[in-house]
Amino acid sequence: MPELVLYLLTHSREMHKTTNTGALVIQALTASAKVRVELIEWQRKGPNALLLDLSAQQQLGLVYPLSPDLMQPEAPVACYVLQQGQYHAVNTAGLERLTLRRSEAVKHWLLLDATWQEAAKMLRQSPYLHSCYRLGIRPDTPSAYRLRRNQKEGALCTAEVVMELLLQSGYPTEKEQLMLLFDEFNKRC
Repeated sequence: MPELVLYLLTHSREMHKTTNTGALVIQALTASAKVRVELIEWQRKGPNALLLDLSAQQQLGLVYPLSPDLMQPEAPVACYVLQQGQYHAVNTAGLERLTLRRSEAVKHWLLLDATWQEAAKMLRQSPYLHSCYRLGIRPDTPSAYRLRRNQKEGALCTAEVVMELLLQSGYPTEKEQLMLLFDEFNKRC
C-alpha cells in the first residue's frame, strides 16, 4: 500500500502535449512501492467520484500556491506549508486540523496539471476543490523548465512541484528518479 498518492488532475489540452511534464511524473514513479500516481482527466461537468469523496472527507490536499487571503487567520480553508516532511499550519483552520493531517496513514495530494491559466480556470470551475485543504511549497530554486514561455514569475511545472513534494516528504529516491528524467527531457527540447 502506498504512503502517498498523487492525483494529476489533467486538463484535456495537456493530454497530448509533448511539453507536458505530468507524463514524466507517471513514468518515473510507476515502479515505486511508496508513491502512486494517478492521472485523471479534468471534466468541468463530471467531477471524478474518488476526488469528490476524498474532498468531502477532508482527506484531499490541493497543491496550489497559497494566496494572501488564504493565509489570513480567519480563512475557512485549512492551509499548510510542507517543510522537511512536516505540515506547518498557516491559518487557524489549519491549526485545528493539524493532528488529523499528521495522523493520516496515506496522504492524498492533488495537482492541477495544466498551464497556469488553465489551472486557475479549473480551480474556479470545480467547486468541490474549494473544500480541499491547501498545501503550499516554498522551493529554494527557480524553475528550470525551459519549454514554455510567458509563465507566472516563480511558477514551477508539474514535475518540479512533484520533485519538491517528494523531497520535502522524505522520498529522495523517487525524487532522484524524476529529476533524472526531467533533466534529460529539458535538455532535448
